[in-house]
Amino acid sequence: MRCTVWFCLTVTGERVSNLPMLTLNKFKENMTVKTDKGTEIATDMVILCTGIKINSSAYSSAFHDKLASDGALKVNEHLQVEGYENIYAIGDCAHVKEPKLAYHAGLHANVVVTNIINSLMQKPLKTYKPGSLTFLLSMGKNDGVGQINGYYVGWLIVTLIKSRGLFISKSWKEMGQRMPC
Repeated sequence: MRCTVWFCLTVTGERVSNLPMLTLNKFKENMTVKTDKGTEIATDMVILCTGIKINSSAYSSAFHDKLASDGALKVNEHLQVEGYENIYAIGDCAHVKEPKLAYHAGLHANVVVTNIINSLMQKPLKTYKPGSLTFLLSMGKNDGVGQINGYYVGWLIVTLIKSRGLFISKSWKEMGQRMPC
């Protein structure tokens, strides 16, 4: 019988200061992660999941006055670029206060498609409202950790929801396709 205990600690607003000295994505006993604010965390594994730097080179010259400090485009509640009725931003390039996840980009896309259609039909626009932090971290076919609406979920829930298929069947369904065998 195997008993595995996973504990995932998320620290926000701090940067790892000793990253080059750490063994990443592999088990190694008694490592210490140090942050720029003096926090020290004892751990046996570090999974590198650093924040992204948004590549705004495609739009920064045209929208330089619409850029947030992180390089994303400032948007309103309809995901329209501030000051424009017919230009929308989704995913990483939309300045929305939520983690940059592919799942959120899909939610953005649904709102923007609806809003483009509604604007052509002269109907009210749909508002995008970020939800609570939800993530599922698959660690192989039969393991994982996650958080749904602020509550920790363990390997069983993650395995049932994500690990076995990684939402691939959902993607095929959204494309109107049948998943190949």
